This record gives sequence, C-alpha cells and structure tokens, in this order.
Amino acid sequence: MKILLVSPCLQNEKRPSQFAIPQLTLSMIAGMTPSDHEVEICEEEYGDIVNFDGDYNLIGISIMSQTCLRGYEIANEFKKRGKKVVFGGIHASAMPEEALLYGDAVVIGEAEDGLWEEVLTDAENNSLRSFYKLSKVPDLQTHVFPKRDLIKCSSGKFRIAPLETTRGCPYNCDFCTVSRFFGTVQRHKPVRDIIADAKSCPQEILFFVDDNIAFRRKFALELFNELIPLKKKWIGQASIGISRDKELMKMAYRSGCRGLLIGFESMSEEGIRTYRKTLKTLDENVLAVRKLRDNGILVMASLIFGLDSDTEAVFDLGYEFLSKSKSAFFQACLMTPYPGTLVFENLKREGRILTDDWSKYDTKKVVISPKNMSPERLFQGYHEIRKAIYSYNSILSRSLPYLLKGPVNSLLYFSLNIGARNRYKVSRDDIVYRNPIDFPVDFNTAKYVKPYKNTL
Repeated sequence: MKILLVSPCLQNEKRPSQFAIPQLTLSMIAGMTPSDHEVEICEEEYGDIVNFDGDYNLIGISIMSQTCLRGYEIANEFKKRGKKVVFGGIHASAMPEEALLYGDAVVIGEAEDGLWEEVLTDAENNSLRSFYKLSKVPDLQTHVFPKRDLIKCSSGKFRIAPLETTRGCPYNCDFCTVSRFFGTVQRHKPVRDIIADAKSCPQEILFFVDDNIAFRRKFALELFNELIPLKKKWIGQASIGISRDKELMKMAYRSGCRGLLIGFESMSEEGIRTYRKTLKTLDENVLAVRKLRDNGILVMASLIFGLDSDTEAVFDLGYEFLSKSKSAFFQACLMTPYPGTLVFENLKREGRILTDDWSKYDTKKVVISPKNMSPERLFQGYHEIRKAIYSYNSILSRSLPYLLKGPVNSLLYFSLNIGARNRYKVSRDDIVYRNPIDFPVDFNTAKYVKPYKNTL
C-alpha cells in the first residue's frame, strides 16, 4: 500500500522558519511500517501541502486537541475521494468516538507490539475495525527506530533531531494527558539503542522529548556518560529536582545538555503544595535556576495561569520568580482542560468550560472560567506578564549570565527569546473565547466540521 501520514496544523500556527521542536510520532509510525509499504509524511506546520489527489491507499492522521478540527477537515476531503482514514494521537485516544465520526478506524494509545501492522493488514483486507488498542503498554526494551529522513529535523536556524528515551510520568498532574495515556511508571529504552539512534542523526543538536529525562538517576547517569563521546548538544525536559544533584548536573552538561524545560507550574504557596513539582519556596526555586545556570544549563521555565488555587497574586509572583532567577526563557501557559484529564471532567461538570472549539485549546487562549478571578482578568494578567518578560528590556536584563557562558548559550538564549517575542506579537490579539449563544458547549464537533457521509 501507499500510505500518507499527516500532521495537521492551523493556518496561523504554521512556522516553517521559526523555532519549534520537530515532531517524532509520524517518523516512529513510519519505522513500524513493513518495508513492502510506501510511506510519505506531510507536516503542515512546516508548510507542507496535503496532496488530496495522491494515489494513496491509506491516510493516517495524528491529532492533538488544537489540531483535530483541521485533521477532521483533511479526513473529509480524503473520504470524499474514497480513501481509508485512520486517526491516532493524544486527542484521538481521549475522544475515540468523536474521531471515528470522521474516519474508518482509531488507534487508541501507543501503536507498538504489532498493533500498527495489524491496522495495515486489516486495511489491505478491507476489514478495518473501529478501534485498535493494546491490552497493556508496550515494553520499550524492544522498539523500532524512527525514520527521520521523512520528517523536518529543523527549528528556525537550527538543525535539530528529536529523540525519545522514556515514556510515562509519575507526577500524574490533574491537568496533564501524559500520565493518563503513557502511565505513571516511567519506562526506558535501552541506553545502547538511544546512543545508536543519536549517532545516526547527522544533526549536531538533539531534543529529548521525554517529560523528565533525569527522573531515574541511575538511568540518567548512564545515558549522560554514553552521550559524552558523541559531542552533540542537547535540550530536554526535567524537574527542578535535578538542581539538588551536583553530579547529575555536571554529567548532564558534560554530555551536551545546554537547556532544560522545567514545569514549575505555579509559584503560589498553594500551587507549590498541590503539584509538588518544585522546591518549597519561590526563593528556593530561584536559587535552583541559578545553580543550573552556573553549571552551564539554561532553564526554560514553564508556568500555568488559571489553576483553581490561583488568585490575582500569581501574576506578580510569576514575574518576581522570572526576574529574580533570570530564567533563560518563559513558557507561559493558560490552564487548558484537555479531554481525558481530571481537570476536563471537573470543569465540564461545573459548567466552567467556555468553548468546545478544540482549535482554541493551545494553552495560549482563555477557554475556562477560573475559580478566583474573571476570565477577562485571567487574560489580562497573562497578557501583561508575557508582554513584560518578552520586552526588549527584559530580554537584555536577563541576558548577561548567558553572554558570559559563551556563544552557544548566547545564541540559544536570544533565539528562544526573540522567537517568543515575535510569536507573541502575532498572537497578542487573542481574547477570551466563549461559544455563541446558539452554540452550546456540548462537545459536538459536527457544528464546527460536519462529518462527510457518502450518500451514494
């Protein structure tokens, strides 16, 4: 069969020349595909154009919540042409019945252990089932290698390759989909395979997509040690707990780590207590960021606004933390009730979700009514802290520690901040999103994209 794998993207989110992390999923699906099939990948976020009139036998579409409506539009066009469509991805796994309205089958969760091959066999035999799901999460000790030659391994001016070493997250945050679909027990790929994968990448910069690459100390130390001879630079994600371990920080740097995205989530006392992902106080977290920077590692600090514990004070607390710590980069997120999470179920039950337009679920738009402030105040505070942190004055005032660390850190620092500033300027007219009166919040996607039905 000839197979097209599609990563959909909204028109205003396309960024072929901006800093963005390359996706890994479709290249992994391509790696699972037997060699007697031909695979093509279309990544709309990089400006690829979907060829609706291509001679494909099967269309695979991987969707997140914010891209699912575009994915459904793409599926409709292929269904009009008589093509078979299979959905996968986080949103399809959370809302499989919804996705099935627009396709022929839905893969729920992970696709290893022969599940994708089963889908392909059934597609060839015209016997696709509605849903495909493994009975247990796959053991990553045996796995396929992604076909990176089929995806865009670039991010703005950087050539960067995505890699995966683990799946699963033990924190089980009520707003996050990761632990719901990948489990709360972290699973590892063999270090020898990760190193072989990294060696195969011609790119000199790697991005580890894991949610917490340093959670298991023994594993992390072994991985970092084996990365050292490769002399590649890398960026990843971890918890701030790594700052307590001098050896781990030093080994991370020696292995090529130059930046870590860290989910602090909240700087309020109640937020820190609730999520237990940070150190005990704002000042302790400030010192932890400085420790990582002193060890040559840039901290990309992520904060969420609109938590039920949030009052209007969180904006000042967030700004105080970012200014004192001189975090290299600020990822500002608005609380977004992704389907499949406890937050979604709670806010839906309480009638605090303002819109069911999935395209607005990108953590940059207000789609909920927060507990302790109005939606408009939430947006105002979010807008103001982004404007302040992404201002030229803020970027320059935080830059000195990174300039002193040399050209690599300086380039990464300014690329992240200028890129964020440019994207902020484009999106600053975002508002609070509410459904019109005649559009009830009932999560019926047909009012946004009507499923194609063959009437012949």
